[in-house]
Amino acid sequence: MLLHLLCHFIAHLATALVHLQWNDLIRVVMTMTFQCLTNSGETVLRSSLKLHSLLLLCFALGLCFNAVSATISSEQILLQSKAQTLKFDDINTSSGFADIKTPYNGFLFEGFFAFNPAHPRFKGIISSHDLNCAVSKPNALYGTRDNFESGQTSSFERRPSIRPANRNETFTLHAFSIKPLDVPLGLVTINLQGFRSAADDSLEWSVDFPAGFHDILYVQIEEFSKQAWTGLRSVELWADFHHGTVVMDWEFCLDDISVELTMD
Repeated sequence: MLLHLLCHFIAHLATALVHLQWNDLIRVVMTMTFQCLTNSGETVLRSSLKLHSLLLLCFALGLCFNAVSATISSEQILLQSKAQTLKFDDINTSSGFADIKTPYNGFLFEGFFAFNPAHPRFKGIISSHDLNCAVSKPNALYGTRDNFESGQTSSFERRPSIRPANRNETFTLHAFSIKPLDVPLGLVTINLQGFRSAADDSLEWSVDFPAGFHDILYVQIEEFSKQAWTGLRSVELWADFHHGTVVMDWEFCLDDISVELTMD
């Protein structure tokens, strides 16, 4: 530990000296090297020892910088590793649909199933234009409010949601890929609502998809909504079909969700 701190101190001191006295340092090093090689008043052994000492000093400084650089790199990797992209491709969807194990990489998914849009059971049911649901093949998530068991009574509408399995954790939502399944007419609005600890502290964002087939939309949520989706307890996602006066639930797919868990 002390050696590590010493390396940091020497590296920072050397960096400061280089910035403040760059021209003088170059002149001194060049002068010392020239004297070592040309001073006829000294023995070859003495000149060699001086030059060797100078090289050892440069080598020691190099080791200090290398140690500091390696530490910074490992810290950057550690910070980056907190974020994860959930791809769902490790879920067995041999029958087309599959439940999402609880928890899945630290998260609970309600109102979602994992599915393989290219599975033979969906031929003639899912259009070939919707095979792009699975950004990372083979799987994606299938979401709809109809995924909740019928017959349940509740004072509020249940929507597909994502939340940490550990109640002592919150999370940041960075990005995801999303689209509605085939929209024959009208339009579909996909909605997101993020909930934080305070009851009145929530985030909202939505996007409209007109009639037709669509490429999957890659959403960088902070850029799109102009808000950082941090400190989240849960995120709800749902889709509404609109045509004239008709408004109804609609199916959508979701994949490659970039999230980051944080301990409170």
